[in-house]
Amino acid sequence: MIYLNEGVPSTLLNVTSDLLNQLNLPRSLVFADRLENIPGGDEALGIEELQRNRWKLKDWCPKPGLARHMGSTDLIARTEIIL
Repeated sequence: MIYLNEGVPSTLLNVTSDLLNQLNLPRSLVFADRLENIPGGDEALGIEELQRNRWKLKDWCPKPGLARHMGSTDLIARTEIIL
């Protein structure tokens, strides 16, 4: 996602969560990249970005470098409410 145009990484997370919800497929995501809208390794911003795209952060492992965000998530079902 590092080299994608602005907006594309978030759109990919969103489309993936929509498709998995629609098809009722397994709902986990492991990532090792730079997530959009998160400067540095700020976990709170990571949680917000993932929740906007219907993913719930399980593990967060930031590191220095371009691909600085690593972690795992579970899909937030459409019936769950994010406060």
